[in-house]
Amino acid sequence: MGIYEELGVRTLINAAGTVTNYGGSVMAPEVFEVMKEANRRFCRLEELQRKVGERIAGMLEVEAAYVTSSAAAGLLVTAAACMAGTDPQRIAQLPDATGMKSQVVVQRLHRLAYDQAMRLAGTTFVEIEDRGVPPAQALREAVGVDTAAILCMAHRLGDPASVSLEDLVSIARAAGVPLIVDAASESPPPSTLTRFWKAGADLTIFSGGKSIMGPQSTGLVVGRKDLIEACAANGNPFATVGRPAKVSREEIVGFLKALELYLARDHDADRARWEAQVDHVERALASARPPITLERMVKGDTYTVPMLALRTLPDAGFTTGQLFDELLAGEPRIVLAQHFIGEGVVINPHMLEPGQERVVAERCRQVLERLANQGAGVAGP
Repeated sequence: MGIYEELGVRTLINAAGTVTNYGGSVMAPEVFEVMKEANRRFCRLEELQRKVGERIAGMLEVEAAYVTSSAAAGLLVTAAACMAGTDPQRIAQLPDATGMKSQVVVQRLHRLAYDQAMRLAGTTFVEIEDRGVPPAQALREAVGVDTAAILCMAHRLGDPASVSLEDLVSIARAAGVPLIVDAASESPPPSTLTRFWKAGADLTIFSGGKSIMGPQSTGLVVGRKDLIEACAANGNPFATVGRPAKVSREEIVGFLKALELYLARDHDADRARWEAQVDHVERALASARPPITLERMVKGDTYTVPMLALRTLPDAGFTTGQLFDELLAGEPRIVLAQHFIGEGVVINPHMLEPGQERVVAERCRQVLERLANQGAGVAGP
């Protein structure tokens, strides 16, 4: 018996992508080896953080870099850095932001549940409403004497109603406040890791346990050296608001090794494999002619994994929610993505092992045929 069987936990085939709730990604053996090596001896954590940050900055050709315990931890420490800097008294005072700039200006379109991590540091959000067009002027006017930073989500920048990255950089620079870009899951392509820095963002946040395939409890912040130093001062291992988001020596070096491997990958070969997997599922479902539509899609130019969207026809008699639930309850257990599109489900091959696309296709076909034949009533989204 494996550890999951021993614990009574059912494993699953991951056709949802690098989703934290399903474990993120799979670490390479080389990552485990360097983590085991790091575990055998001790060091000063702040020295290790600095040296690894310098190595990563050189690899990515950015000014500075800092390893966190997650992308959410990146939101926490960047918020603290923009409020308290490296001032010991202010660092100790947080999350009480009295006497500090503590407002984060953000377009409503760019809000998401995970930005709660910034509020843990003591920030408050100033939301700019969306009215179908980019509210650049309203955002510009919202930046004031209490603004600590401007925040945007990388995956929202392609929305027609979003203020452009170019305008956000211009507004931030004119006001003298940092621009923070949350790009947690925005890779591949690997160029995303430097794209926002090159465009003028002051700090960019990434997950370490998604596309980079490092330890799930790691993240990365790249950007201005002074702000990265402030992130470090507000983070692990010091007694700060960032201390609960601790990252270990094993995880720090594990992330470094994973990043080295990621940058050296044959990304064209990865994409070819994903395309072939999506092709197989699409052909298998199209030939079965279930009452659904199939659409090839890519999330955007900052996450270029090819995917397949499934939506039910109006008279299908069942929902994609039922398909999702039956696949998750069945054997083998399969999870699809529900977060890429508003209606429907998505098959994302990012974390599929070679050959698993055949299992996904067959199980989807079986469940869809059964739901169609039963003429199941609509039971929720």
